[in-house]
Amino acid sequence: MKKKEFKIMPLQIGWKYLPFKEIRVKSSSFCSSLNGLRIVQLSDLHLTKRVKPDYLKNLVEKINEIKPDIVLFSGDIIQTSALKVKEHLEHFKNLEAPSYYVSGNHDIVYGLKDLNEIMCKNGVVCLDNKIVCINVKGSTLQLVGLSDRYSFVRGIKRPIKELFLKLNPDLSTILLAHQPKDISHVDDFRIDVQLSGHTHGGQIFPISLMVKLFQPYFSGLYMYKKTVLYVTNGLGYWGLNIRYKAQSEIAVLTIN
Repeated sequence: MKKKEFKIMPLQIGWKYLPFKEIRVKSSSFCSSLNGLRIVQLSDLHLTKRVKPDYLKNLVEKINEIKPDIVLFSGDIIQTSALKVKEHLEHFKNLEAPSYYVSGNHDIVYGLKDLNEIMCKNGVVCLDNKIVCINVKGSTLQLVGLSDRYSFVRGIKRPIKELFLKLNPDLSTILLAHQPKDISHVDDFRIDVQLSGHTHGGQIFPISLMVKLFQPYFSGLYMYKKTVLYVTNGLGYWGLNIRYKAQSEIAVLTIN
């Protein structure tokens, strides 16, 4: 009688890897001159003192080697006061590409004021409830960001409709929003691509099965009407420093 073969699923423990993942995003509405746009998406770092600052140093060096057009942080950068991981965050000043971020629910809990000051000082622009236009490949790219859905708990308003009404419908547009559920707000507006995180891909199976019940946009690429949504598993950990069947990732997206 043959023995059964058991497949050992990958288990990630702690901060040991730089798990870059290449993703091709097809958007028929994007300006053709922006074909080949390269984005590094960082999400759910959940930085604490347990993470060695050198990890961030190596991360930034590797991102610079990739030479993205922009770097976008989709929330939950910290899991403690930003002042306690100031040395970590200072490494972002060495990013060579234009860099932007939006807040996540954990950023709000641990203090946006200090996070905003440190990130701004190091050249990473806060995009919470803002629109910016940047020149990429000789064309104008429109970026819009939303603060996290948890904002209302701290009295932070999200003027979503008013903000989106200010968008230029003739420009290719990327929405940065921590929680993928914010895709429900794009119906009447030109949002070509939304980038989100928050779910961790469930982080640990079988807990991930329960997460799927509350997160219809769970992990990977989705199409919502005319908007392409990418939900990254993110890089860090919440709770236990373990991932099982939900590999951490640093998304490298190429839009064409």
